[in-house]
Amino acid sequence: MNPSGYKVLVVEDNFINQKLIEKLLLKKGFKVFVSSNGKQAMELYHKEKFDLILMDIQMPLMDGFEATIEIRRLEESKSFKTPIIAVTAFAMETDRVKCFEMGMDDYLPKPFTKEEFYKVIERNLPSDK
Repeated sequence: MNPSGYKVLVVEDNFINQKLIEKLLLKKGFKVFVSSNGKQAMELYHKEKFDLILMDIQMPLMDGFEATIEIRRLEESKSFKTPIIAVTAFAMETDRVKCFEMGMDDYLPKPFTKEEFYKVIERNLPSDK
């Protein structure tokens, strides 16, 4: 995995989880943007083109499902689709299925190991960089 140049948006309302995920990404060389809710994530999405989005589900103002639906709606007129990974404590099979139904590309249940985290990231990175 050579993440140099990749921009990742982390959408997570829990400060400790934000810092943990940010640290894991920075350690590999990703450029990291952090948002505390879906509404703030949408503001960042309008300003930057991200290579990957890590999306929590349960957040204030706009949850991860709402944000994902909005991103997918906006991408209908664009020539790219940003991979969105659900990073969530909702760990039931029905939760995983719902994440895919809402337009997410992958699913990482919390808590996760470093190895699980990097594996999910690697399989979702666009290969055109």
